[in-house]
Amino acid sequence: MELNSYAVHSKNQYAAHLLTRDLLSASMERLATRCRLEDRDTISHGLSVRRRRIADLGSADGSSSMETLKFAVQSIGDNLPLHITFEEHPASSKEKLEAALNASDDWFIKHDVTREVLMRSFYEPLFEPESIDFMMSYICTHWLDSTDVSEGGSIADWKTLGATDKADTSQLGWTQVNEFNTPGHVREAWRVSLAHRHLAKFLSLRSIELRAGSELLLVMVGEPHEFVTPSDGGPGPLSRAMKRCIDRGELRREVLHRTIVPYFLRSVKDVESALTLAAEVEVEGKGTPGALLQLIDCKSVPVTTRGDCDIIGGAFDLFWSIHLNSVESANPTMFELQCIKAETRLVFDEIYDCEVGVPSSFVACTLRKRTHECWDKFS
Repeated sequence: MELNSYAVHSKNQYAAHLLTRDLLSASMERLATRCRLEDRDTISHGLSVRRRRIADLGSADGSSSMETLKFAVQSIGDNLPLHITFEEHPASSKEKLEAALNASDDWFIKHDVTREVLMRSFYEPLFEPESIDFMMSYICTHWLDSTDVSEGGSIADWKTLGATDKADTSQLGWTQVNEFNTPGHVREAWRVSLAHRHLAKFLSLRSIELRAGSELLLVMVGEPHEFVTPSDGGPGPLSRAMKRCIDRGELRREVLHRTIVPYFLRSVKDVESALTLAAEVEVEGKGTPGALLQLIDCKSVPVTTRGDCDIIGGAFDLFWSIHLNSVESANPTMFELQCIKAETRLVFDEIYDCEVGVPSSFVACTLRKRTHECWDKFS
């Protein structure tokens, strides 16, 4: 993801924030109830109320995170002292994230909220066991775990995952695995071997870090999403554009073959499958922490991605900011990259309604950490 551009254009998917706030508000109300019960006992023993810890995972440049956090604090109702950790991948810009947070210094002081920035991948441990009162990973692409490759390999190897003949280049004409033209056996191999396993790993790690009774709100890019599966049934706009550039002699075919966008459009069923798998994931010294997670709510949220003044232009700007790094990783020349971008913009005008935008969706789920594993497991 290109954070400079994403910071400007992420507002073009802000509808997803608004349409999932019912889940966030419900989690905050339950958090407030738990805090009141705990504080009543704490105060009765003459002790000080503790500062609750909240984590925002995948904070990007911080702009969307701040709007979501302000709504969350408002939803709590009570003036709870909070400490917020803003987590972002170490390849991103810590300076940009901190600058966005610093711009809200007055708000943090007014609401008694302290903060820190943590630059670390959320596919590794982030916090001490049982230390977090609420976590959210909100409106995120939820990139797959790029460290899950064989020694000496790279995520480019995922493009032939599940393929019987890995030397066959005729089936490499796609850039995102959920596209209609991706071989079905490759897509299903991604679903089981990457998407389910990586989400199960993420959930198991978070279960260790959540306090008993605490919740995780996860809102990820989902299916259907016309950034990947346009309504005309053809390839996604990036793959379509690259093929046209190849036909005109503007792009080497091997650049398309190397381009891979490593996220997966999940469904409600995919989340349920990953949670089932998480209950079986062994974490050294911790048993199977994923078995303590209970799915409270899970739904698909249809939204429309669009710009304000330029409906399709705004959608394209967001698309390009998300996908640019994946294209650059395939090592196109500057001329090739410019051709790909220009042709992708033309494809947007051709396949999407200029008065509507790009239909898309997110999958939103709330999970709670139980104090014990589901009794059904022992029956």
